[in-house]
Amino acid sequence: MSTAQIVQPQQDATLDELNEFRRHLRTLGPVQRRILSVLMPQLVALDQAGDSDGALSIIEEVKTILWEGRRTRH
Repeated sequence: MSTAQIVQPQQDATLDELNEFRRHLRTLGPVQRRILSVLMPQLVALDQAGDSDGALSIIEEVKTILWEGRRTRH
């Protein structure tokens, strides 16, 4: 299997995840969006610093916010 054959499915999966995130983001209210706008840069910084535990903590917060948005959507 060539490198191109391995990279393409990974890129497709990343694109699918990004599209799913965008779909959910559109369903959120303004307060949830503001909270995410604060958490996402923190997530990136933790990831770049190699702080996996901190990054996972932020991911759990983001999941909670996205789930809350689903439940409160009218």
